[in-house]
Amino acid sequence: MHRLLTRAKKEGAKARNWLRLAGGLASLLLGSGAAWAQGPPLPLARVAVMRDSISRLLATDLRPDTLRVSRLNTLAFALRTNEAPLAQRLARQALALAQQLNFKRGLVEAHFNLGYNYRVRSQYDSAIYHSRQALAWAIRTRNRYTQTRAYYNLARIYLEQGDYAAALGPSLDGLALARTLHSPRVALFQLVLAGRIELVLGEYAAARSYVAEARHLVPAAHDLLGNGYVYQALGDISCQQGQWLAAHRYYTQTVANYRLVYNARGLLPIEINLADMTDRLGNHRAARRAATGLLQRARTTGTPEQVAQAALVLARTWLPAQPDSAHRYATLSLRAARPHHLRPEARDAAQVLARASDQLGQSHTAYRYQVLAGAYADSLSGEDARRRLAAVQARAVRSRAQMQLDLLRQQVRVRSQQQELERLRHRQLVAGLAALGGVALAVGIALLRSYRRAAARRLLALRTRIAADLHDEVGGMLTQIIMQSTLVRDGTLASTQQQAYLDQVVEASRRAARQLRDAVWSIDARHDSMDSLLQRLRDYAHETLPPTGLDLEFAIEAKTERLAVPLATRQALYAIYQEALHNVVKHAHARRVWVRVALVSTQLELEVRDDGPTPLRPRPGGQGLRNMHMRAAAVGGTLQLTPATPGPGACLLARLPV
Repeated sequence: MHRLLTRAKKEGAKARNWLRLAGGLASLLLGSGAAWAQGPPLPLARVAVMRDSISRLLATDLRPDTLRVSRLNTLAFALRTNEAPLAQRLARQALALAQQLNFKRGLVEAHFNLGYNYRVRSQYDSAIYHSRQALAWAIRTRNRYTQTRAYYNLARIYLEQGDYAAALGPSLDGLALARTLHSPRVALFQLVLAGRIELVLGEYAAARSYVAEARHLVPAAHDLLGNGYVYQALGDISCQQGQWLAAHRYYTQTVANYRLVYNARGLLPIEINLADMTDRLGNHRAARRAATGLLQRARTTGTPEQVAQAALVLARTWLPAQPDSAHRYATLSLRAARPHHLRPEARDAAQVLARASDQLGQSHTAYRYQVLAGAYADSLSGEDARRRLAAVQARAVRSRAQMQLDLLRQQVRVRSQQQELERLRHRQLVAGLAALGGVALAVGIALLRSYRRAAARRLLALRTRIAADLHDEVGGMLTQIIMQSTLVRDGTLASTQQQAYLDQVVEASRRAARQLRDAVWSIDARHDSMDSLLQRLRDYAHETLPPTGLDLEFAIEAKTERLAVPLATRQALYAIYQEALHNVVKHAHARRVWVRVALVSTQLELEVRDDGPTPLRPRPGGQGLRNMHMRAAAVGGTLQLTPATPGPGACLLARLPV
């Protein structure tokens, strides 16, 4: 008993480990249901392993959660072609559970699986509904991959229905979206579908162009189904153009690729096409053998359309040798096609019946089938013309809409470029103003520094000049005072001579004091006004001229009284004024002096005129006039000495800037 329990535990542990391994394998291969559905199809052997492992997981783990929805969707998509009825049941279960859980990603895949399944079964109304639901949920969840797959499914549905105009829209939308995904596999399928639509519209060059572009993507797509899809499209184009040998070659390559992915049911449609090309190439016996087996398989697992097509191929293979057998299989094809409104197959079956009846000597029956084939042909021709016209109109409308959209985009792009240009100009203007401001600031700083340096130089020159003046004038007077005071102190002089020296000392002291007052006045900022300068001029004249017996007339313009006079100008004007009065007293021998101060433009005029008889000629060794010229030039002014008019005397005119 203990041995049995131990063995049971070991087997249970082995089973659990196997399930975990299978689940891990499925997760690695599939990920979520959405991720697997977006990947390429698996080979048949791997599909079988995956189907068994997921089926066990579904049987053992019954929890109604999102993981179960993903597993159901994954298995439904994997079995969509080889086991279509089971795939439909699984997709329905996934949809119901996803709706219950409000699992949006599960809803997307469940609707897509059902749309695909209904399309394969030719149940187009249901296929359109679920494909549109998948498209809406894909857009809502921003699942662009499934969005382009939903476009593909809708376009195929409309194409199979013969609604070429309706197929154009989703096909072009899906192709445009596929190009943005940068996925070779998605672009490959969309390009082949676009080529198929061009094929039914009779645009063979455009169809081959699309399929050729898809063929270039085959190496990068790494998809066996995609390879076969490209070759099948090339075979269909060759078949439409009556190139039976090329079509046979392409269909053979299609079967070689599909055989790794599809089972016998999935391979049935392309094998029927291959048997048909074999018969058209004249190999009736080989085509007959293949078609006999295909008809049996179609009756067992195929669709009415596949039964009609296989029976039709078999009827054509018997037509050259045994018209009665051809009649029998063509009748079977017509019976399978009529109830399901398969008019191309019904037309071709009626044509074979007409030829077989004619070979059997049944002319009346042959005529009746020929009329039936003509009716089907007329119906198909008229309907095909209407469909092509509708497709052309739809393409024109879409082209106009696309042109308008392109124009709108161009206008938006131009407007955006203009706005960007305006922003660039604004940035350049701001940068230019900032640079200009920076330059102006730099220039201002440089000018300020230059002004400060110039002011410092002027201040230094002023100090030097004041020091020189004090040294030359006050220093000389003080030296004279010291020498004369020393002589008086020694007592070696007579009393009269002593008194004379004392008088000289007193006079020199007065002049030294005056010079010191003038120096202090000239640097005091409180005396920068014209009122102060004029008052100083008057005081100096009254101190200097009356003791010598000279009369003074002082003339001042009223507009100069409130004028602010710069320090350098004030000092130069006062020094020139002093030197001019000193020269008049010492050398002119005049009786009257006229002084005039006026403002002319931006210059201050000082005029000193006398009535002395002394002629105007420079005194040898004299420095007074030269010093006055130098002082005027130092502040940017001028000085002139001319004969007085009218009357005798001299006139000194100084013009200094203010």
